[in-house]
Amino acid sequence: MNSTRSVAAWMLVAVMLVGPIPPWALAQQPTQPSEPEPMQGVVNEGGRVRGIDGYDVGAGVLTVVRIPFNLGLCAIGTVLGTALFVLTLGSGYKGSTRVVEEGCAQKWVVRGQDIRPLHGAYSEPATDR
Repeated sequence: MNSTRSVAAWMLVAVMLVGPIPPWALAQQPTQPSEPEPMQGVVNEGGRVRGIDGYDVGAGVLTVVRIPFNLGLCAIGTVLGTALFVLTLGSGYKGSTRVVEEGCAQKWVVRGQDIRPLHGAYSEPATDR
């Protein structure tokens, strides 16, 4: 009898930790034929499709280089935000939330359009001859 209670107790703990099973997980999902979508390029202002250029490659490199710094900044912000929360006994929750968001809720992925200059934003200086 004791083992039945312990098994039931452990099952109850496991269900509480996992949570309820969502109904969509239990239902059988209809299968749809998967058609490969045509590769879509980026459409610029003129309506033309633009392929991958140097700005897109540079954005990928910047993203890879920035990840360790973003992780470090997020970790420092999380530690400081948690310390602020604990030291104020929870009354400084807004400040601690802002400290964590400052490090973690920023843009982590750089896209080519983020570093690409705007069309017509740069004009060469006039030269007097």
